[in-house]
Amino acid sequence: MSGPHPLTLVCFPHAGGGMGRYRSWRDDLPDGVELVLPDLPGREGRLFDEPFPDVAAVSAHVLRTLGAELPAGGRVAFAGLSYGALVAYDVAARLEAAGKRVEAVFAASQRAPATPLPPIGWRAMADAELLTELAEIGGMSPDLEVEEEFLELFLPAIRAELHASESYLRPSSYARLRCPVFLYHGTEDAAIPAGSTLAWRDETDRLRSRSLPAAHFLTGPDGEDLWWEALRRDLVACAASPGSRPAPAPPFPAGTEAA
Repeated sequence: MSGPHPLTLVCFPHAGGGMGRYRSWRDDLPDGVELVLPDLPGREGRLFDEPFPDVAAVSAHVLRTLGAELPAGGRVAFAGLSYGALVAYDVAARLEAAGKRVEAVFAASQRAPATPLPPIGWRAMADAELLTELAEIGGMSPDLEVEEEFLELFLPAIRAELHASESYLRPSSYARLRCPVFLYHGTEDAAIPAGSTLAWRDETDRLRSRSLPAAHFLTGPDGEDLWWEALRRDLVACAASPGSRPAPAPPFPAGTEAA
C-alpha cells in the first residue's frame, strides 16, 4: 500500500549465507515496501573480509554504517532467518532502547533469544565434521550445495556466525520489544526444536507464530519459498497498518542494497 511513510524491510541472512533469496523478493514486494540488504563481511562482495565475532558486533555495524538514509518519517522492520533472526531481533531491541520506533521483526527458524540450546561447538570443529553436522541437522542451505573448493571459501563465515548464533543470549538490560514479532518455524526443522521457540512470547506482547511444512530453510519440495509466502502476507498487513507516526529513524549511511 502506497503512502506518505514507506516501510523499509532490512534483511539478514543465515550463517554464511548470501542475499540471493532476498533479492528474489524484489519483484513481489507489496506496495509501499522497500528492501534493504546490508553489506556484511564474509560473503559476496566482502567474501574475504573477517566475519563479525558476535551478534552485538553485527548490530553495531548495522546501526553505524548502513547506507541510504530512511525517508523522513520512514518506517523500518527487520527480517532474518536462523542466525539472521537473532541479528534482526538485536538490532530492533537496540533501536527501541534508543527511543526509535520499529514496525516489526520477522524471525524465522530460530530459538528464542533468551533460550539457549545445548552447545554444538561449531568453532572447534574440523571442516569435514562441520559440513557433516550441518547436513545431518538440515542446516545446509541449498545455495551452499556446490563444489567443495567453492564451499571452503564460505567456511570462515559459516563457522564464525554459527558460533555467534549458538552463543547469543539476550542481554539482561534489554526490555520487551514494543513492536510485534512474526515467528516462522518449520515442522520438519531438525536444527531448532519447536519447544525452543516458545519463549519468543517473552520478548513481546504482540507475537504471531506460524508453523510451515518445511525444514530449517522453509522451502517446499519444489524449491518454493514458503517463508516469503507467509511473510509477505504479514508484511502487507504491517505496511497497511502503520499505527501512530514513528519517531525519526536513525540514518543508514552507504553500503546497502535497496530495491
